[in-house]
Amino acid sequence: MLESVFLTIKNLDIQWFYFVNQSLHNALFNVVMPFVSNVGDNGLLWLLFALLLYLFGPKTRRTSFLMLLALFISFVIGEEILKHIFQRPRPFLGLEGVNLLVGSPGSFSFPSGHAANAFASSLVVARKIPRLAWPALLMAVVMAFSRVYVGVHYPLDILGGVLLGVLCARFVLGLEASVYRPSRRTRRPPHIP
Repeated sequence: MLESVFLTIKNLDIQWFYFVNQSLHNALFNVVMPFVSNVGDNGLLWLLFALLLYLFGPKTRRTSFLMLLALFISFVIGEEILKHIFQRPRPFLGLEGVNLLVGSPGSFSFPSGHAANAFASSLVVARKIPRLAWPALLMAVVMAFSRVYVGVHYPLDILGGVLLGVLCARFVLGLEASVYRPSRRTRRPPHIP
């Protein structure tokens, strides 16, 4: 019973991969998606964004720090721990007819580091700077989608990366709330004789 459930999930994962990687291909996406995917390598886009927030002024420096912390945690857990536990091969290594539009990564497939980094960073930004929420989250979604489109991840890799990113963002934001908790001490009113 359980084996049949896993087989169904695996087959759906492959079907969705082929739908995105082959059926949705077009000239515009064949240029845009590799670019988006490449600027996300090693969290580069999010590192640059955090640097801009740091340089923008004191009000956004804490957000910059929190972004970097969430990015670091998602990178370590995803790349150094989970990928080595699951050791899932990349789609282009196990499937035929994959449209591989970027250089072949040397690491394992699950979870997607790009998706984890993107959602860890963008959710911190969305929470701390609400006016940037939609652009940051849209960029995270497009970056995650691009990884299937260019042929280096299955959809379940993306979902795993998104979940990891969400958990990392929540952890960092919770940590901030406990570290920077406002003082509950109330000042006594001055004594009036």
